[in-house]
Parts: sequence; structure tokens; C-alpha cells
Amino acid sequence: MRYKLLGRSGLRVSEVCLGTMMMSTESPSSAGPEESRRILEAFADRGGNYFDTANEVYSGGLSERILGEFVASERHRYVVTTKYTNTLHSGFDPSIRDHPNAGGNHKKSMVQSVEGSLKRLGVDYIDLLWIHFWDYSTDIADVMRNVNDLVRQGKVLHFGLCNTPAWVVARGQTVADQRGWEPISALQYQYNLVSRDLELEIIPCSRALGIGVNAYSPLAGGFLTGKYTRGDSTESRRFDSEFFKQLTFQFDEKAYDTARKVDEIADRLGTSSAAVALAWVRDRGVIPMIGARKVSQIEDSLRYLSLTLPAEDMQALTEASAPVLPWTYHLLHGDDSRIRQLAAGGMLDAIDNEHFPC
Repeated sequence: MRYKLLGRSGLRVSEVCLGTMMMSTESPSSAGPEESRRILEAFADRGGNYFDTANEVYSGGLSERILGEFVASERHRYVVTTKYTNTLHSGFDPSIRDHPNAGGNHKKSMVQSVEGSLKRLGVDYIDLLWIHFWDYSTDIADVMRNVNDLVRQGKVLHFGLCNTPAWVVARGQTVADQRGWEPISALQYQYNLVSRDLELEIIPCSRALGIGVNAYSPLAGGFLTGKYTRGDSTESRRFDSEFFKQLTFQFDEKAYDTARKVDEIADRLGTSSAAVALAWVRDRGVIPMIGARKVSQIEDSLRYLSLTLPAEDMQALTEASAPVLPWTYHLLHGDDSRIRQLAAGGMLDAIDNEHFPC
């Protein structure tokens, strides 16, 4: 296991983060308490120190409780992150009516969520607090000031944004820098071989502003593990459920072609499809966030730590999964380099440009 510096914070986190959304009670879609403990132990035994959870939206708070019990004996070793924004007590059930200030990015929501998370986790402070998604109703300057108050109180050490537009990220970091507040240390979005839209705005924004990027669903909810392409009908498949069909994209034929390319490379290299897909994310400079319902799944995913993808395989995967670019991005990022050549005074091939998007 290697460790990464999280943005400009200097915080050292393992090169992979363990997501705990599926850690709750016994059910076909989650790991029970005992299996959850084994998953956490397997991750920590490999050197993992970076954990992700959320407030009561994750299994009514059971995810936080299970994680808190695990880290209790060696709290100093682990980087514990949790999220606020979503309605308290909902457990991802949008039909539950709570109260108007039970969710959102405003200060009341932030404070009541953090207080609840500290109790469920059984900790004195949260290493990194995430906004779960942008609510389009709270000024990012207020958010940055409010989280800075929590940092000054010692309840939160660092701050990150999930599922937030790039313009909000840029404004938030600029405000924090101008006023000497706690900056944004990390971003969290879906990113994988069949969902690469981060490359248009978010990844270039993060590089310019010194913010780390984390990828949830780096295996596209299990789609890139081979169980959708190798004909294994015995394994439960998340995207067969109506709930997840509503939350995510539908896989088209190009996605299946990409998944089959992952399988092909995995077979040739003698490893798992999951390891290949995760290695691709890692080699794009993004920290994968993995989850599991069984220890065998976490062990399979962690095989990528010892995998080095040959350059030709990285290129083949990148080309197979290349997204169709909207016009502006096609103009700026496309293979046709004439526009960039003009901007480079005809010297594009002689200029090293580390700022160009991946």
C-alpha cells in the first residue's frame, strides 16, 4: 500500500479508500455487522487507513456506528470521513418527510449532522467532512465560513465536496484562500471507465486548485467486475434493482464493449477484471473508493495494488471508453489539434504542458 497527500492538506491517506455504505444489517444488498468487521480488518491489514461513510442516510446511521466501533481502539491510525447534506433518518428513502432543515448545505444542517455523526462514530473529531451533493440553495461562501467554524472548534479537520459543479468548487476554494479559511482538500465524484465526464471540468479544476480527487463507484457499481459480461447469474447485481436503475446511467453497447475489453486484458494478465478497472482509475491520478459486501470482494479489488498496467493496455482502455465530447470540449480537447496548434504559435509539439486535461 502506498499513501497519497490529500490536496494541499498534507494529510496522508492510503491510495485506496474503503467506502462503508453497504455496511449495515443483514440483507442481500449489504454486509452484516460481522462481515463488515472482517472487511474493515482485511482493508486495514493491507495498510488501508482511509474510510468513507455518511450521516444517517447510510442505513440509518448503522454504517457510522460499525465504522466507529472498528476505529475506536486505534483512532489515531485512521482517517475517518463522513458526509452531510441528505435528509436525516431517511436511509435513502425519498418518501420520508422529516423537516425542511433536516437536509441541505446550510449551517443548521451541517451542525446537526456533524453532532449526530460524532456521537454515532464515537469520536471527538472528523478527519474530513464532505458535502454529499450541491443543493443549489446555499452560498458556497457561507459553507466555507461554516466549516471553518467547525475546524476552529476542533470538530472537523478538513473539508471536501462531492457531486458539486466545478464553478462552485472554484469559487469555494478562491473564497477560502482569500479569507484564510480551511480550504477544500478533496473532491468525490463517480468516475470509472464508463463514466468519464470528470475529465471535462472537475479534474482540470482540481489540478489548478490543488485539490485531491476521489472516485466512488470506480467499478461502475460492479459492472466492470465481469459479472455482467461473463454470464455469471449467481452473483447479485446492484443495477438489476429498480432503485439503482433510477440513480445511475443505463449501460449501452459501448459500455459493454468497454467491460469486455477489461475482461480481455484481465484474462491476458492473469488478474481480475476489478483489478484492471481499478488500476486504470489509479493511473489517471484519482484515488479509487471501493466497497464490498463480502471479504472476497475486497480481496479481489485489492489485487490491483500489485498490478501495473502495460502502457498499451492503458491506451487501449482509454480509447475504448473515450466519451463523445460536447462541442466546446471537442474543440479544446479533441484529437484534432489544429486549434491548440494555433494557440501554441505552431509549436505545440515542442511545448510540455502539464495543465492539459487528461
